[in-house]
Amino acid sequence: MNEINSINLNKIQFKGNSNMQDDNLNEVENFSKFAVENLSKRAEREVPENGDFAPVVERFVNHNPEIYANELLLQVTPLPVSLKNEPDYNKLRYLQAVVKSPLEQPNRCVLACGTKQEILHTLSDENLSQRVAFKFEELADDLRNG
Repeated sequence: MNEINSINLNKIQFKGNSNMQDDNLNEVENFSKFAVENLSKRAEREVPENGDFAPVVERFVNHNPEIYANELLLQVTPLPVSLKNEPDYNKLRYLQAVVKSPLEQPNRCVLACGTKQEILHTLSDENLSQRVAFKFEELADDLRNG
């Protein structure tokens, strides 16, 4: 008989069930912290002061069945075309939290609206990631109950 080689050649780390439960509870909070930090840096570079631009998005693909969402997105977008008659339309931006259901139905919430500098100021708030995590959970619950 051959002995089983106990060397882990793949460098795969296995977690026990108790560790995985702790990770699931913090997935949304961890993503929120990461998304706020990254979006702040990216918005500084990618969002212009005036005019149209491609949305700047931080995306988390959810695999946790306890959360009724396929994706969580934190994004900075230009105002929709339907608001084109608003004063300062070209200078205003939205900071949005978006949750997409397993049926790809989006539920979104505008967290802030303002100029690039106002959005960056909002993103620098130390409590924002907690509020974003709460909003993601609220939006997912709305989709589930909706």
